[in-house]
Amino acid sequence: MSNDWALQSFQALREEHFAELCRKLNLSVEALQVDQGFAIVSAAAGNVRVFFEHDRGLCLFGLGAFTDAKALCSVEEMAERFPRIRLVSEGRQRLTLEEQRHLVEAHWAALQVMFSPEHLSETRKWRESAVRETTPGFSRGS
Repeated sequence: MSNDWALQSFQALREEHFAELCRKLNLSVEALQVDQGFAIVSAAAGNVRVFFEHDRGLCLFGLGAFTDAKALCSVEEMAERFPRIRLVSEGRQRLTLEEQRHLVEAHWAALQVMFSPEHLSETRKWRESAVRETTPGFSRGS
């Protein structure tokens, strides 16, 4: 991903959305991976690690426990646990990067609880259940 339009796009969106979130929530940036067409950066505070991923031109926020090397789920998936901003025709919510950032900011205290050592197993079970419910919709014949 070196010196191509994808890296430039990632850097611009990272500064606009991820860096702003890090400043507001006092997150410490700890990891950056860059490869051809792909980049991911993460930062953490308290019990939560926030990921900002760029994959072939698409960007999204992800969430995980402080110690996680990969996001447990996307912010859009986590948004289903909170009051909806809007629904699209297939019934799933699609959020802009700004809306994803605002959701993390607005629900930071709740996310700290969900990813705390006392509640992390419940959060992981919720994610496993959500994957089981969603997966059949992507298989043939459904």
